[in-house]
Amino acid sequence: MMNDPDRRKMQITRMKMEHIPQIAAIEAETFSEPWSEKGFADTLTMDHVLFYVAVTSGQVTGYCGIYLAADEGELTNIAVATGFRRRNIACQLLDTALPQAFAKGAGRIYLEVRRSNAPAISLYEKYGFSVAGIRKGFYQFPQEDALVMMKESADNDTKDKEKLL
Repeated sequence: MMNDPDRRKMQITRMKMEHIPQIAAIEAETFSEPWSEKGFADTLTMDHVLFYVAVTSGQVTGYCGIYLAADEGELTNIAVATGFRRRNIACQLLDTALPQAFAKGAGRIYLEVRRSNAPAISLYEKYGFSVAGIRKGFYQFPQEDALVMMKESADNDTKDKEKLL
């Protein structure tokens, strides 16, 4: 848990060009097949992409991205810098990004996660994601299956229940 001084210094904001070098550095330290700076920069020109960063005392400490298409979203990236993990930064990013994606029309949000990544799976389950399927051999370095997880918007839950009545 972040102590109060850290919490006051941290802000969640939309990604900007000046954040990209720090985001790419976190991406490279976190993932075996990281996005490039250009990949992140390209998302800034897309209307259907939501990217948020956590900034602590002027330093990017985490980020989260969701692509939107029709009535679905895909959580593409979420990572927290090594020295800032276990301080609820990922939770604060999801607390911002998920409601925004649902407000923009996503009825459900999907993501892929390494089958062995228990901390991430636990985080996603805390936010109401559940396993919807498996992508065999999805990850290459090292080779591993991905769990496909999905979360319905509260509106979809209500609509589904109304259909049953």
